[in-house]
Amino acid sequence: MEKIKGIEQGDLLTFKTVDGNYRVIMCTETDKKSPQNFSFIALTYNSSEIPNEIEIRKESFWGCGTSKANYYKYSLEEQERMWTLHPEIKPFLIGGYNLIIWRKDFLKFRDRILKIGNLDIVNNIDKNGNYGINVSSWESLNNFFSVQIEIIFKDIGQKTFKIESIIKT
Repeated sequence: MEKIKGIEQGDLLTFKTVDGNYRVIMCTETDKKSPQNFSFIALTYNSSEIPNEIEIRKESFWGCGTSKANYYKYSLEEQERMWTLHPEIKPFLIGGYNLIIWRKDFLKFRDRILKIGNLDIVNNIDKNGNYGINVSSWESLNNFFSVQIEIIFKDIGQKTFKIESIIKT
């Protein structure tokens, strides 16, 4: 497995959790000023096989319909795409549940993660979300996906949205 040297918006990263299945996170933003960090969203992919970009486009991610439309707007085309695929949120916008990973922490466990592609996604998914957590270690990332994900998301009302709803056309 080749070491990940850099992370950009839209990068798809997969890893095997303690249950033996692969999970996927997607970068929604990189903050390159010091100290550098990355915002990711959790995808619904959960399989014993390493995914590819084509499979991931059929998946969903965890997030919310948000009323912060006045702060971090999407283009009209981007909004219409979201509303076409998720009419239940209109007139609100889609935001992601953020997994924040600091670069210094990521470097400690990047050998366990594989970059599988990049999707051209809209900006501000991370800013239009309403929750997030710091994932500071390999153990916390694994624990999030194997133990916490269902409990946390049900408790705070996060839903799944199709990846296609945030991909630029």
